[in-house]
Amino acid sequence: MQIAVALFYLCASAPYAFAQHKGTPYGFAKGVTGGGSATPAYPKDIAQLKSWLADDMARVTMIDKTFDFIGSEGTVTENRCRMKDTCTAANGGQDTIKQGGCDDNETSIQVKYDKASYVGMPVGSNKSLIGVGSKGVLHGKGLRFNTAAKNVIIQNIHIDNLNPQYVWGGDGISLYGNDGVWIDHCKISRTGRQHFVSHYEGSRVTISNTEFDGRTSYSHSCNGDHYWTFIFGGKADKITLDRNYWHDLSGRSPKIGSSEGTQIIQAVNNWFSSNTGHNFDISSSGRVLIEGNRWENTETPITTGSSAAKIWSVPDSSCTSRLGRNCELNALTASGDFPSRKDSAVLDELAKYKTNPVTPIAYGNVKGTVSGNYGIGRI
Repeated sequence: MQIAVALFYLCASAPYAFAQHKGTPYGFAKGVTGGGSATPAYPKDIAQLKSWLADDMARVTMIDKTFDFIGSEGTVTENRCRMKDTCTAANGGQDTIKQGGCDDNETSIQVKYDKASYVGMPVGSNKSLIGVGSKGVLHGKGLRFNTAAKNVIIQNIHIDNLNPQYVWGGDGISLYGNDGVWIDHCKISRTGRQHFVSHYEGSRVTISNTEFDGRTSYSHSCNGDHYWTFIFGGKADKITLDRNYWHDLSGRSPKIGSSEGTQIIQAVNNWFSSNTGHNFDISSSGRVLIEGNRWENTETPITTGSSAAKIWSVPDSSCTSRLGRNCELNALTASGDFPSRKDSAVLDELAKYKTNPVTPIAYGNVKGTVSGNYGIGRI
């Protein structure tokens, strides 16, 4: 009887104890291994989770519960800024906790914000951070990659509630020149600032099957939709955006560009739905392939200010000659215009990484594919 009981517990716990990430990193994250064959481990508390993520030891860290960071590092009370118009945190907008004083169109007010949410947890190299089922939640804390950290997998994690009432209240995921990052089947919601931001030196990243949920009680646009969302600003970013769900957003979803270097991006098979502001906002430094995406009920799929960017967005024989396969149509329903763009510099850049660009599925299959697979709890 004792042997039978022991075998029962061993068999019942084996899939749980030895779980790893699901699927294989692809696109610009091709070759990423994360924590590799390290034995999966389950942090007992916030302190242990922070410690395991911050070093460069190969680790597979499993999240099987909500880690609630709210109040864990105390709060900050100080004078910051409120817009003089009607869109403030008092009535559905945001106040601002920026440094350096208020602008002419702002007035000084006292604010109180959560310190843990303001700055994300440090993430070092050779990490896999994996949620279990739909249980993997970081409540009140984002992720802030160490400068030049590399080889990281973040999968099936929900990041939520980062001082959403304050601009600069907290970013979901922040990168700083990180080589090899796969963010997959995650969800990010209720941030104060960016859901995702890449800084400075540039990063090599794939973001796939992830939900960017803009629903908020504190919208900078005062319409219940989050504004800031994304900035790809690394001077050598190489980024794949594949099969993500972007909804209830009012701006910068994504914003691409910086004052130096270039950003090479393939945005493929994404589903944009119920966005009240703009999606793509691309400066002249962007080199962006936009194909096989689906827009529904979106006011501005791309800004008029993106006219200086280098963009390819139509099927053409040039795709076949440079990438070895056809490009795919984009589709729009009850949405603003997305002008056709054919700048061959985009294909020339991606052709340098011919094994990395993702082959798109047909645009007619995008909504069904993404809607059945995005976010946490589905792998």
